[in-house]
Amino acid sequence: MSIERRLNRAGEPRYTARIKHMGRSVAAETFARKADAEAWEREQYRAIQFGEFIAPTQSKKTFAEVIDEFLAAREGQVVPHTWRTDRDNLANTPASWARMPIGTISESDVLNHLTEQLRTKAHSTVSRARTTLSALFQFTVREKMRLRNPVRDVPMPSGEQHQHVHDEINAFTEAELADTLEAQRKLNPAMAEVTEFLSLTGLRWSELRASRIAHLQDLPYPLLVVTRAQSDGYAEKGTKSKRSRRVPLTRRAYEIAKQRAGGRRPNEYLFVSKTGLQLRGNLFRRYVKWTHTSNDHTIHDLRHYAASSWLRAGIPVHQVAAWLGHRNPSTTLRIYAHVLGEEQEMAAISRLDGKSPVHKEYTSDGVDPNLRAAQEIDPGEENVL
Repeated sequence: MSIERRLNRAGEPRYTARIKHMGRSVAAETFARKADAEAWEREQYRAIQFGEFIAPTQSKKTFAEVIDEFLAAREGQVVPHTWRTDRDNLANTPASWARMPIGTISESDVLNHLTEQLRTKAHSTVSRARTTLSALFQFTVREKMRLRNPVRDVPMPSGEQHQHVHDEINAFTEAELADTLEAQRKLNPAMAEVTEFLSLTGLRWSELRASRIAHLQDLPYPLLVVTRAQSDGYAEKGTKSKRSRRVPLTRRAYEIAKQRAGGRRPNEYLFVSKTGLQLRGNLFRRYVKWTHTSNDHTIHDLRHYAASSWLRAGIPVHQVAAWLGHRNPSTTLRIYAHVLGEEQEMAAISRLDGKSPVHKEYTSDGVDPNLRAAQEIDPGEENVL
């Protein structure tokens, strides 16, 4: 062991232990007591021997510093949407973590954070935040800041889970959609047609934005080929399923699309603003005053309306899944199970009504009409009796 002794400005002794590995200095710490320096030195060499050595300069980096390094490293490795989600998730971590050394954040800290988040956020949202945290701590393991990823040892708390997916679906009703379209037509007829087209095709907003005139086809039947997607503020990319799909167009949907395509070049966007620019969500909402005309629905709820309408019309699940761009029909079954069950429930009620005993009919005052007839005997007849 090599412990250096020196005096500080006050004349007090200080002991510095230096750790060397493979011919170079990898760590150094100074202590007030020699015994502490020796103990620390032994622990570091033991860690090196067992492959558990972490340089103090790395483990002492604050959580805030690590976030900056992590996000910088992620740029170009993940799509922009994922990067922004990671950034936002990390911005919602406890403020007290910011100055904590990365090596001191424990499993209990992670669990408490996730549990607290579940008080106000959906289970799926917090689960995604946990994924971000795990990725960050895995980064610290790779960069030799920590030995282990504490998130891996923390299962996702149950919280108040919304087990039924259909509870999260808020599809328009026929009446709500009619009311929305009527209100939006008064404000901006052209943009109201965008709302109507989404309700007829089940396209995601990003897919509508990326649709071009060349994607509109007449044969063998009117349809729109969906190949690309572009969310507001992001670069264009493939669809969510990474595959193209063909969405048949009803007479009304085809009419809307053909009117938009008339006299324009094939590579132009099918739906554009009045100035000819690609649609943007914030401007669309402003044009139709979405907050006031949508009956508390989101634009994505138009997709749910389309899917529900198709299923209620008797379109097979596998066909609806293909039109929606679901890789697996089981996804469609899971999301719209309540719609698929409606017909069975109505049929069951009909059978029950058919087999139920005959019920008496009552007047508005609750009296059996047959009994009333017996009571309303002619006075003359009563005397005869």
